[in-house]
Amino acid sequence: MIESRKIYTLLIVVVAMLNMGVAVAEQPTISARFSKDSIEVGDWVEYIIDIEKDRTTEIGVPIFGGNLTAKEQKEEAQAKLSMSTYEEYDEDIFELVEDYPLDTIKVEGRKLHLRKRYMLAVMETGVIPMRPAILYFDKNREVPDTLYADDTLRLSVERYMELDTTLFLKADPTSEQGFGVDRELAQSMLKDEGIYTQKNLPFIFAEIKDYAIYGTIILILLGLLIWWLVWYIRNKWQARERIVKPAPKLPPHVVAIKALDELKNRKLWQNGKHKLYYSSLTEILRVYIDGRWDIGALEMTTDEIISALRDVKLPHQSRSALIAILRSADMVKFAKATPDAEENEQSFIDAYYFVENTKIVAEVHNEDKRDISFETKIE
Repeated sequence: MIESRKIYTLLIVVVAMLNMGVAVAEQPTISARFSKDSIEVGDWVEYIIDIEKDRTTEIGVPIFGGNLTAKEQKEEAQAKLSMSTYEEYDEDIFELVEDYPLDTIKVEGRKLHLRKRYMLAVMETGVIPMRPAILYFDKNREVPDTLYADDTLRLSVERYMELDTTLFLKADPTSEQGFGVDRELAQSMLKDEGIYTQKNLPFIFAEIKDYAIYGTIILILLGLLIWWLVWYIRNKWQARERIVKPAPKLPPHVVAIKALDELKNRKLWQNGKHKLYYSSLTEILRVYIDGRWDIGALEMTTDEIISALRDVKLPHQSRSALIAILRSADMVKFAKATPDAEENEQSFIDAYYFVENTKIVAEVHNEDKRDISFETKIE
């Protein structure tokens, strides 16, 4: 009994130690980089911080206060009061252009891979060092810790080229001053120094305001042209659909008579193809029955067709002829019977007259028709 209690106590201690190990989250890891190694003063550069942390660990990212609103400045001041070790970068060197939201790049169990991005404008020249850092909050401490990256980043910021306009002058006896501008030399120096190809500068609308009106007019005209093309093509297509109408569906008896004529011309039983002949003949009748009385005869057996037609008003001779054709066809298809020529001809004739005697006859109504009698006056 004592031994079992010792074992039970030991298990409780082990479980408690395991729970303590799970509760203690690993320290986050960070790495950072600039999108470029070197830029010119005033240009933009992207600053990227990659963070790996446990789900339970809270972190704080750096604040650049260059373009903050009044509300954001108030939140920043409160953050600084509660985080005494917060790392704030020099606003005189970096000016915030855009602060992107914190993104979750990947999730691996309890570990989150996060990315924080800033777009910064650099206002100083020289080699600027930056030690990437974040804040993280350990459950066992009330004050957050500052976590630094292993390496210090360095951004090289170059000055704009200073132009000495006297370099572009040359002697010109024809000028009143005795000198003039060497345009070829000026063009060459500007091009070689890259003044013509500066990139990543902020977009200034005033530089293209003279072209805005013309661009707007062109866009409006282009939109109208696209709208007209869509309208024209749609109307053309609709007109084509109105002209090309599908042919009207033929009455069932017309389809059946046409199919019987084609069957007769094929001369199947005359060439010994009795099974194909009777299969084709009964299929024509099944299609006719389906169209004439809306009975699914194509999927029915002979007995099912006969049963379905019991409630249909048919001439007695036509009903008997249909039953005889279907029975003969079953004998040929399943019992391999071989009817003689007279029976084959009779089956075709019976099928033809079955269609003719049961087809729908359209009644012709003449509203202007009058009964003529002796009393009708001649006008």
